[in-house]
Amino acid sequence: MASASRKRSTAAPRRARKQNTPRFIAAVRFADGRTQCFSVDNAADHADARRMVFDELSEVAAVVISDYR
Repeated sequence: MASASRKRSTAAPRRARKQNTPRFIAAVRFADGRTQCFSVDNAADHADARRMVFDELSEVAAVVISDYR
């Protein structure tokens, strides 16, 4: 009995899924009273996102970090 052979697909090979890295949004209040929101895409966790905001911006009075949805 002949064994069945697999046909090669002509479709493009599937790409590996990109790992879901967490995204965060930072609501920042500056010392002069202004507020602004920033997207933080390359932080590992909430604490890392907060640290990155303080490292990148000056005269920050308060920061609230949340998951980006």
